[in-house]
Amino acid sequence: MESGPQEFQDLERQEIDRVLRLKRKQRECKACYPCRQRKVKCDGEQPCRTCVRREHPQICAYNVEKPPSKAKRRSEHASPRRTWDPSSQFDAQSHSPRNTVDAGPGSLPPSSPVGSPESSRQHDDSYVFAGDNSLVSMLHQQDPHGSMAREATSVLGLHNTYLSYPFIESKTPQERWTALLDVLPHRDEVLKFFHFYRICAYPFNPILVDVDKFESDICLYLGAYASGKLQNRNRISGDWLSTRSVGQVSLLLATLAAGAHFSDLENPQRSELCQDFARRSFHALRLANFLFRPSLDAVQALLILGNTLQNNGQSDAAWALLGTTVRLAQTLGIHTERGIAHWPEHAKQKAKSLWSMTVWQDSLLSLCYDRPPIVSTRGWAPDAVSSQSELSYTNVMHYLCWIALRIISLNELGDPQPQSNLALLAELDSTYARAQPHLLDRSSCRNLQQHLEHLALRMHTSFCVSVLCRPALKSRSGSIDPHTFETLRYRAKASLIDAAKAFLDFQALSVVPLRTWSMVHTVLSSTLLLCIWPETREDAECRDLQQRAIEVFSGGSSSGKDTANSEYSQWLSARHIRALVTLRQSLRKSSASAPARAAAKVGAQNSEPTNVGQQPLDTGVAPETMPMGDFPAYNDFFSGLGYGYPSEPDFSPITYLDSIMNVPLFDLPEEI
Repeated sequence: MESGPQEFQDLERQEIDRVLRLKRKQRECKACYPCRQRKVKCDGEQPCRTCVRREHPQICAYNVEKPPSKAKRRSEHASPRRTWDPSSQFDAQSHSPRNTVDAGPGSLPPSSPVGSPESSRQHDDSYVFAGDNSLVSMLHQQDPHGSMAREATSVLGLHNTYLSYPFIESKTPQERWTALLDVLPHRDEVLKFFHFYRICAYPFNPILVDVDKFESDICLYLGAYASGKLQNRNRISGDWLSTRSVGQVSLLLATLAAGAHFSDLENPQRSELCQDFARRSFHALRLANFLFRPSLDAVQALLILGNTLQNNGQSDAAWALLGTTVRLAQTLGIHTERGIAHWPEHAKQKAKSLWSMTVWQDSLLSLCYDRPPIVSTRGWAPDAVSSQSELSYTNVMHYLCWIALRIISLNELGDPQPQSNLALLAELDSTYARAQPHLLDRSSCRNLQQHLEHLALRMHTSFCVSVLCRPALKSRSGSIDPHTFETLRYRAKASLIDAAKAFLDFQALSVVPLRTWSMVHTVLSSTLLLCIWPETREDAECRDLQQRAIEVFSGGSSSGKDTANSEYSQWLSARHIRALVTLRQSLRKSSASAPARAAAKVGAQNSEPTNVGQQPLDTGVAPETMPMGDFPAYNDFFSGLGYGYPSEPDFSPITYLDSIMNVPLFDLPEEI
C-alpha cells in the first residue's frame, strides 16, 4: 500500500525534527555551560581555554542538568535565598564544586538572584566602585540592571582585564596549584604561631573583621590539610585553587607572620621565620591576583603584613605598602557608606570595621612621621560614640585615630593653633572619661588582658596628648596666651611621664610593647623629650624613667655594656637606635655635669634672665665624641650623622627630636 501525500509529509516533518534535534545537541556540546551563559567563544576542550583564562577550570562542564520545572522553581522561590557575603572566608558551602566561582567584588556569585541588587551591581569582571558624580554611577541610575554601566566601564577602560597576576610565571592551573602547595602553612606552624597572633597581636590591633569566623575557617583548613587534599601535587583541588581560597591562604600566612614576630623564639630565628611567612603570604596574594582582583581578604592580609613590617623596624616599607592597601580598599568601595549600599546588611558592618582599621594604621603612622594621610572618615556616618558609656579599648582607639587625623590637618596649616589643640584635648578627655572602668583605673582590672589593655591605652593616649601639647614645647611663652601655655605645658609634662611609666609597667607583663613599633616609638620619643626639654631635663623623676627605659632596651644591664648583644638591638629600626644612643649619651652627660649646672643656675639667678627659646641646649653629644661601641652594627650608619644641638634662635626640642627620628635613611639620586 502506497503512502499518501499527507503521510509522506508527516514522516518528512518527523525526520526534519529529528535531524534538527541532533544538530541542536551537537551545537550545544560545542560550548561549555559557563561559556553559554556568558555568550562567549568556547573551543570545546575540557577544560576550555576560556574557563582556564578566567581561572575557574573546575566548573567547565558540558552536560549540565536541565532547569527545574515551574513547580520546582516556585518552591525554590518560596524558600529563603542565600545572599552573597563579600566578607565571607572559607565558606563551607563554597567548597562544593558547583559553588567554586570566585565571589570577589568583580564577579557575580552563583547564589545572587538575577535582578537583585547584587546582580545589578555585580557582574563578572566588570564592577568597579565609582562616585555618585561619575558616568558609571549615572548610567546605573538610568539602567537598574547595569548593562549600560558595564558596557561603559569596558569602553572607558575602567576595569582590569588580567585574570592572573602578570608578574609571576604561574599561568596554568597546574603551575598555580604547585606554587600554592609550596607556600601552604603546615599544621604545626598554624597551631603554634596563630596562637601568638591571637593573644599578642590581635587584641591591640584587631585587623581581622570576624576573628571567630576566621578561627572556624582555620579548622576547615586543618581538616583539608590532614586529609591530604592539600598535599597531592598531581591532583588539583578546585575548591582551594580559586582566587578566593588562595586569598584566604594569604591572610592565614599573614597572621602567622605576625604571630612569629611575637613568639617565644630567639633571634635571629624569630626574624627569619617571620620574614618567611610574610614572603609566602605575598606570593599567595600574587597567586590570587590581588592587584587586579582586590578582595576583603587581600586588604586584611596587606594590613597585617604592613603592621608586621613596621614592627620589624621597616616603617618606611610599611608606609609605602599602606598606600597600595588603602587604594585597594577604596577600589572595593569600603571607604564610604554609599560604596557598599548594595551589600548585605551584616557585611556592611564588616566593611566599616575594616576601613576603620585602615584608618587606624594610616593615622598613627602618619602622626609619628608627620606625613599627610590618605584615609578619610567622611564617607561613613559617625558612630554614636558621644552618647555611649563604658567605651571599649577598640572604641577609644578609633576615636584617637580621628584625633590623629585632626592633629595632622592642624599641622598642615603651618602656624601653631593652641586654641584648636585645647579644644581637641577637651574632646579627648571627655571621650576617655567614658571608657570602661578597667581602662580608667588599673585597680579595676580583673585579669591580665584588662591590665594590658589599660597600659596600652595609656601609652597611646599619652602620645596623642603630648602631640596636642607640642605648641608649648615649640613656642616661647610670650607667643601664646599665658593660661593656655601653662595648661599645655603641664599636660605635656604629665603625658610624657605617663607614657614612660605605662611602657615600663607594660613590658614587665608582656613582650608586646617591646615588639610593637608604635609603642617603642612612643617611649623613646617621650623619654628623649624629657631629656632635652628644659622643663624636665633636670627633674630627678624624669632621669630615673630615662635610665629605666635604657636598661630595658639594654637587656637589663644598668651599665648598658651588653646592649649590642640584646635581642632588641637586632630588630629596632635605625631611627629608634639613633634615638636610644642619643638618649643614653644625653643622660650620661646630664648626670656628669649636674653639679656644674646647679652652680650655673645659681649664678643665673643673680643675673638678667635670658629667654629660654634663645639658649642652645647642651648635651655634649657631638659626632666626634659619641661612642658607638654599644651598637657595632650601626657604626657605619651613624658615622656621618651629627648629633649636636643647633644654635639657631628658633630651636626647639621638637625640632631636635625630628632631626633624630625623621632623618632620611636612603641615598638621594646623584642628579639631585
